[in-house]
Amino acid sequence: MITDYRYTHTTYSDLTKDDLSEYDCPNPDCHAKHRTKYYSHYKRHVISLNADVLKAIFDADSEIDTETLCDMKDMLFYDELLDIFRVKCESCNTTHAILPGDVVPFRQFSLLTMLAIVKVMYHREHSIEKTSEHLRLSWQFMLALLTQWISQLHAIALLMRAVYQERINEQATEAREKIVGFVCGHRDGFPQNYHKEHRKIILMTHGQIHQGRKLHLGMAVS
Repeated sequence: MITDYRYTHTTYSDLTKDDLSEYDCPNPDCHAKHRTKYYSHYKRHVISLNADVLKAIFDADSEIDTETLCDMKDMLFYDELLDIFRVKCESCNTTHAILPGDVVPFRQFSLLTMLAIVKVMYHREHSIEKTSEHLRLSWQFMLALLTQWISQLHAIALLMRAVYQERINEQATEAREKIVGFVCGHRDGFPQNYHKEHRKIILMTHGQIHQGRKLHLGMAVS
């Protein structure tokens, strides 16, 4: 797949078939430049928090009252259906999906929404059960997301020091709140730099395993 950070899921519709010949092939055995062409398309769901709620979470520098967030909007989440392009490399005949920068492979939730949920868990005013109730999410999903975030802290901390020259404690586990605040504050450039450095999109997964069972990473069923 190819991630184009010039677009988000809200602006992806600006990308047209005429723009699809400009990409470099990500196939490690090819890397041909500007040899892609339109191949097909498919539908993909993206779930995101309301823009006002996202801003309130990212701007918060202390405890977050999730009950207040819940009262801000009747609909906290929006489910959008994107028409995702696939391109074919004319050199090696491999096909690749073109994803906007805030869409994470194998995830329904947008990147900013997942980062916002992580930040809420570090700064929440309520218990995890009450927080999940306010956000209308399953607490299993929230804890699985937090577990994956923690597993990436070391790589994130190294990138912060290398790219942003940020002074941070050697032990990433002792600076979690600082890291999540920093990443949320640099949310426009950080995901792209992380991907370039580690060749993996932050919070990408094929599924989380909890006590031997694969969790459903989605909305809570009422």
